Amino acid sequence: MTFLDTGIMVGAVLKSHPEQEACLAALEDSSHPFTNAHALAETFATLTGFYKVPTDAVTELTLSLQDSVVVEALALADYRVAIREAHSRGVMGGGIYDSLHATFARRKRAVQIVTRNPSHFQHVAPDIEILTP
Repeated sequence: MTFLDTGIMVGAVLKSHPEQEACLAALEDSSHPFTNAHALAETFATLTGFYKVPTDAVTELTLSLQDSVVVEALALADYRVAIREAHSRGVMGGGIYDSLHATFARRKRAVQIVTRNPSHFQHVAPDIEILTP
């Protein structure tokens, strides 16, 4: 099973993204790709905020990811674990979001995390293989 981080999903759906081909291949070639609902929200935020794609288009692009990626909600237990482990893993500020992704991936028994930001996961998921497209 492969956890897909937000950056992979953004790159996969945004045709003008400089790494679109690699991100789309990562999505298509992943074994049992999955993510969490928070990553969908981050995808929406990135596409509408940073890339300034119109909301109606982003809504369709983001929700269409569910056709190729299994999406589940984070559990309250995921938040508890990530917050409890924050100090020991050196997590501060917005790093808690990647820690949540890693906690979820671990709970779902991910073998890999595919991300465009490997440094965000190296200290929160040292037990999971981190790949970049």
